[in-house]
Amino acid sequence: MRPEVITFPPDRQLRAMVREVTSYPYHWHSALEIVYVLQGQATVGVGAATHLLNEKDILVINPEEIHRIDRGSRDNKLLLLQIDAAFYRGLHRDHQYSVIYCCSPYYETQAPEKYRRLKGYLAALLGVFNEKPHKNQEENVRECLGKMLSYMAYSFDYLRFGPGRKAFDEKQVQRNRKMYQDILKFPPGKPGLKNLAGEAGISLYHLSHDIKDKFGLTFQGLLQHIRGEQAAKLLLCTDKRIAKISAESGFSDPKYLIKHFKLSYHCTPSEFRKKYRGDGEALASQARYHDYPLAEAGRYLEPSIGST
Repeated sequence: MRPEVITFPPDRQLRAMVREVTSYPYHWHSALEIVYVLQGQATVGVGAATHLLNEKDILVINPEEIHRIDRGSRDNKLLLLQIDAAFYRGLHRDHQYSVIYCCSPYYETQAPEKYRRLKGYLAALLGVFNEKPHKNQEENVRECLGKMLSYMAYSFDYLRFGPGRKAFDEKQVQRNRKMYQDILKFPPGKPGLKNLAGEAGISLYHLSHDIKDKFGLTFQGLLQHIRGEQAAKLLLCTDKRIAKISAESGFSDPKYLIKHFKLSYHCTPSEFRKKYRGDGEALASQARYHDYPLAEAGRYLEPSIGST
């Protein structure tokens, strides 16, 4: 389960399910996942953050992003869509550098039309997916899925919007994508922010403050976030020592990993491993959920919501 291997049926790029989730422990997978609350509540931990989702809330989990799902104060029914990342990335060359930031509890009131349209695409996709099998169904599903993903990649791209509503100018978008590529390399030292500033033709001071202004975090803060997730995965799926994990995650010293974990996950790396890790058999038993027919989603999704 860590990582969870998701397989798609032949000629399909989408898995969809309606599920009551009591507890699903930390895991990650290569698929892009959409969580939509049909009924009740769910607490979703994504990386070091925890989000309480209520009815009609929607959240997107990026490929390889560590996450867990627990029941809130009420029972739930969740619509879970898992999308083949290769299909998503292949739609457009820029999609390989897209990081979707979609969490309706925080931003739907600020951008209601953007979320209304996304839910419209979701309802349309499920309508086609649930049709009685026919000759063109798979093609129609791919078409609806492609439209929804293209909308998501432009309207919810963190590298294009940050946590805000107004898109950056295109020069800023390209700069952010370059930084993202640098961060993903996990070098032992700091990625070349100075070199990036030189390539962009601006001062290091200006670039550093621009990042803080746009994303609410310093470049180093963004870097620590991604490295912390890498460390969390290694803590859960390996027996490696903390010092080894620190080095492999890009922290120059174990004390910086420990400091980051205390700030972000509110525990030390060792405590995190002890609390959330289990062997393969234990992990399977930790996942507690009940599946419902996918047609159940039709009772809750609003067909009147348009995607155009």
